[in-house]
Amino acid sequence: MRYFLYFVENYIDTQKSITQKTKDDWKHTTDNYIAKAFPRVPLDKVTTEDLQSFVNQIDKERKREIIFQRIVRVFKKAYITGKIKNDVTAGLEKPERTDVKERPPLTLEEQQALLSRAKSSNVYAFVMFSIIIGSRREETIRFNFANDVDEAKRIIYINETKEKKTRRRVYTTDAFIKFLKDNLPNGRFGFRLNYPTKKVGDLMEELGIDNCLHGLRHTCSANLYFLGAKDKYRQMQLGHASIVTTNDIYTNIKENIAKSDLLELYGELYPRFD
Repeated sequence: MRYFLYFVENYIDTQKSITQKTKDDWKHTTDNYIAKAFPRVPLDKVTTEDLQSFVNQIDKERKREIIFQRIVRVFKKAYITGKIKNDVTAGLEKPERTDVKERPPLTLEEQQALLSRAKSSNVYAFVMFSIIIGSRREETIRFNFANDVDEAKRIIYINETKEKKTRRRVYTTDAFIKFLKDNLPNGRFGFRLNYPTKKVGDLMEELGIDNCLHGLRHTCSANLYFLGAKDKYRQMQLGHASIVTTNDIYTNIKENIAKSDLLELYGELYPRFD
């Protein structure tokens, strides 16, 4: 399908913000999936049923989800720019994933072990930021102390990844601001996107913790709950559109943790909710 190749050349390859790895992956999608499934098929002849059948036959769930997202993006652009008359993605059913791993919050013992081990690693500040602030990986990587901290008001601004050009406010403490100053001499983490995921994953595997980097965001939500933060506060800090997400998914409690134990572990890094 020529338009798919045209899209990659004009909207993917030309974007400086897109990594070379992602560009290569788009090319792989084009060469190994699209070209084989739709050889010489004119763009305006492709139907919703054709696309749905194509997506459904991709056997690997994560790959199926990624290609579905890319198909929607390409055909939406074709529709918006007048290349096709009908939005054939409107009736597409998003593939369901059954291999999504549960990411419960870390237990107190797991938090203690991870912090102790991470302290001697180069991702210690990243781990602490993820647990205390609860930001997404991409949001944490974007953090810049000089631009995103209001010391007088004790506010950290998180540049959203879910909503473009928005910033959410996270109330913090003098102790956590000092921690960042002490552990981020350049004011930034300076990691490539996938590095913290792998590094934290390796630390957890070493410790026998069955979880991942994103689990630290869940841990933040649970810790705030145990410390007495109201539901709305936790929703706003995590940047969720719905409180249901915060309560039903991000506070999936494995164990009850005493407030006194969290205060002993983290001191004044979390705000007080007395």
